Amino acid sequence: AGIFVQIGLLPNTDFLKASKVELSNRGEIMINDRNETNVKGVFAAGDCTTVPYKQIIIATGEGAKASLSAFDYIIRSGQ
Repeated sequence: AGIFVQIGLLPNTDFLKASKVELSNRGEIMINDRNETNVKGVFAAGDCTTVPYKQIIIATGEGAKASLSAFDYIIRSGQ
C-alpha cells in the first residue's frame, strides 16, 4: 500500500504570456535539450517547462543542466 501526493497541475507561467518566450498549449515553457527557450540567452528549468515527468528530482537535475547551459552561453558569447 502507498500514497502519491500530487500538487499543482498548471505551470505558474502567466507572467510570460505577454513575452516572446514560447509556451505550449498547456502554458509550459518550450525548451530544447539544453534548456534553451526560443529567446536567445533565456533558459528555463523545472515543472514549468515541457520536460516530461514533473518530479522534484528531475526538476533539480534540469536546473543544474540549465545553469550549465547558461554558463556556456555566457562564456561563448563574451557577455
